Amino acid sequence: HQQTQQKARSSRQFDVYKAEAISMAKTAQDLELQTFGSVRGPFFSIDIECAAIGYGHSNSQRYPCRVSLVKGLEDQEDVEVLLDEIVNLRDQKVVSYMTALTGMTVNDCLDKSKMKLEEIRSMVKHHLSSDVVLVGHSIDHDVEWLGLKPGVDFREAIDTSLIFRQRIPRNLGSASNILRSQVEKAKLNQDDNLENKQDQDSESGNIASFGLEPSKSSLDLGALPDDKNLPFPTRYRTFSLRHCCKNLLYVDIQKSAHNPIMDAKYSLLLYHKYRSATPEMLRAVRDSLHRAPVTASFASENPVVDGVVLSPQGYKLKWAARSIWRWWVCVKDRK
Repeated sequence: HQQTQQKARSSRQFDVYKAEAISMAKTAQDLELQTFGSVRGPFFSIDIECAAIGYGHSNSQRYPCRVSLVKGLEDQEDVEVLLDEIVNLRDQKVVSYMTALTGMTVNDCLDKSKMKLEEIRSMVKHHLSSDVVLVGHSIDHDVEWLGLKPGVDFREAIDTSLIFRQRIPRNLGSASNILRSQVEKAKLNQDDNLENKQDQDSESGNIASFGLEPSKSSLDLGALPDDKNLPFPTRYRTFSLRHCCKNLLYVDIQKSAHNPIMDAKYSLLLYHKYRSATPEMLRAVRDSLHRAPVTASFASENPVVDGVVLSPQGYKLKWAARSIWRWWVCVKDRK
């Protein structure tokens, strides 16, 4: 299989229009407004592990089972653990503790000595203040689960997944065709007086004539890329915390069950390492993440756990399993 892939790559011809489309998307990202480098602390990080209270994969069917809060130290190399609490889930109808992912068991979460989420939420807010900066990978979910409010419990929340995401054409083939047609149209419309200059210009030079202006959009998880200065639509490819740590810090933090303290710590380490990076350096970092081998997530390797769907692919597998089971029951009954 690997040999087949290598042959396909070696026989693949270089397409100047595809290359230019990719380059234009990267340039547009370089011009995006980036304010995370000028933010001043104190810096805290939160990470939450969740049990399943439903069989779907949406956040509404999850409930926190472990909450960790850490504070970044001045040397930016380590953290102070302020809180690490297991949530008492005796009042929740849990369908799966997803132990392989969360590390939590029935005994852990039904222990009477553990606090309920409301009590832990109050403890978290006690450690925070309106001048705190929260840092984390997809931290908006953690902020929502804990009911934290900007301007009250924290000043700003920085999502490290948005710092390292890569902007690429939404459809590379379509973007290539758009650039090709625009270049061909420009050639047909050239005046006779520009004939000599046309002979000297390369195709890539014609493509590069699109002007790009700085984008005013800042880091926003729900925001779509601003494509008003591009002739084709783009999208973002987002990388997991594990993928970023493996390829940028050379540490695999999630070989087994997730540890929220480690996740929070390495979110801070990633942020401090690259917060002052130039657009050129960030482009190189994103390129390295984009080209690195895919880091398999727990959900991709385990689409369904205890009947709980962890990814959209899990619904297809669950439906297929039900179909096979019905077929087997029918065959068994006939015998």
